[in-house]
Amino acid sequence: MTIRSYGTMTTKSPLASEFESVPATVAPSTKESIQASLGTLRASFRQGKLRAVESRKRILRQIRTLVTEGTPLLEAAVMKDLHKHPTELHMMELSGVFQEIQEFLDYLDDWAAPEKVPTNLINFPGSSSIVSDPLGVCCIIGTWNYPVSLLLTPLVGCIGAGNTALLRLPADGTSDHTAAALAYLLDKYIDQDVVRYVAGGIDANIALLAEKFDLIFCTGGTSCTIFGLFLYPLYLDFVLELGGKSPCIVDAKVDIQVAATRVAWGAFANCGQTCIRPDYVFVHTSVADQFVSAVVANVQSFFGSSPETSDSYGRLVNAAQYARLSAVVEADKAFVACGGSGDASARYLAPTVLHFGHDVAAFEASAALTRGELFGPVLPIVAYTDLDAVIGFINALPKPLALYVFSNNDRDVVAPVLGQTSSGSVCVNDTMIQITNSHLPFGGVGPSGTGAYHGKHSFQTFSHHKAVVRKTTRFDLPQRYMPYTSASARIMKAAGTPITRTQTRLLVAAAVGAVAAIIAAIVWAAAVSD
Repeated sequence: MTIRSYGTMTTKSPLASEFESVPATVAPSTKESIQASLGTLRASFRQGKLRAVESRKRILRQIRTLVTEGTPLLEAAVMKDLHKHPTELHMMELSGVFQEIQEFLDYLDDWAAPEKVPTNLINFPGSSSIVSDPLGVCCIIGTWNYPVSLLLTPLVGCIGAGNTALLRLPADGTSDHTAAALAYLLDKYIDQDVVRYVAGGIDANIALLAEKFDLIFCTGGTSCTIFGLFLYPLYLDFVLELGGKSPCIVDAKVDIQVAATRVAWGAFANCGQTCIRPDYVFVHTSVADQFVSAVVANVQSFFGSSPETSDSYGRLVNAAQYARLSAVVEADKAFVACGGSGDASARYLAPTVLHFGHDVAAFEASAALTRGELFGPVLPIVAYTDLDAVIGFINALPKPLALYVFSNNDRDVVAPVLGQTSSGSVCVNDTMIQITNSHLPFGGVGPSGTGAYHGKHSFQTFSHHKAVVRKTTRFDLPQRYMPYTSASARIMKAAGTPITRTQTRLLVAAAVGAVAAIIAAIVWAAAVSD
């Protein structure tokens, strides 16, 4: 195994001696190194190294070992990059990776088996099935806000489906320490014949996009949209996990304290740098002031009176993000209910609540709304009286990655919101937690993304679903062949007539009955002969 050269940052670790120095930098990939990696991955795929389900499980166990034994490295790295508390790392990243691996280990044999489906009359007698084939060499492009899970979770699906993978580590200038730690761990634990990685900046991206992949899986914002615009004319297969302004509606008929706590957690966890965080809140006018006060109280409860000293509050990833968000706060400073301060040198922006009261016009003109997805610790709140107007407002914006509604009134509030809006996912009476259920697909719709993953949905995304029909040579329908006659036309027209579900059930019942009658006759004949 080849271990590449790294810079180091000192950290205490209970693990083996080679972990006493956490990697701090990783050499950028070149065009030549990317092509060499792809050559290895393509050769491994052609040789069928992951064709067998057990060989895929072997790599999945390697990923699990990487995360288990590499946890101290990852904790130190994300703390340096994002000031992310280890508890938040485990809760919002590592636990999801472990869950994904376990689900694949438990169910992969079932998912990979051919799926039998009904056979139509023209193909009778015969059988039909769907076979899940691996796609080939896939490129997985991670990003910096959840640098571990957004790389390793899709990798689990990619490997589980039988593909080889080229991973794009978070780009230079973002989660640099975490990217280097991941590179170190990938070299140490993962079979490099089936998984390789790319590091570096824009030059690495240019070299990467010059190559052909069987699928590109990209998580991010505008950069991923650019990937999509570049790839679409080439007719390449791709999955885009993007973002958007995810709305939140708080009705009067709900526990306001619980709603405020869950909204504040969703808005300010990871310093607000989450693609499915509640981006803005509409709260019913009768409880608006109470809700805002409760959110502000929760900010102090979470982070204390001086969030800059809290080890539970994160930092913005770089100076550019700080400049963008501090400009939003400055533009809307008249509406600041708490926070608003910052320190550019520390990339610290205080958790900030913007209270627009009943001034919907001011909210519509605000920087918090008009400058795109906030993706940071800024939460605008505005009061509403008419739910239909709120739904219309949401529908006038691009379709979001998530939507949140807090209400105990299912008929008059939850049902209309669910039925009259479109979003990648919906969570009722909580925020962000829907992503933890791997039985649900995670993905966007329209501008917020295309494609979905998690659990079985990951397996399906990274597979080609091949249609297979098996026929016997002992029976044929000669009327299908030329020359056509009026008699053959009648027969083929009848054979091609759609069969309803009820008719299918009757035919199956008749066939089962016929088989049962034949078996009974055979048994009776045998009994009589005795």
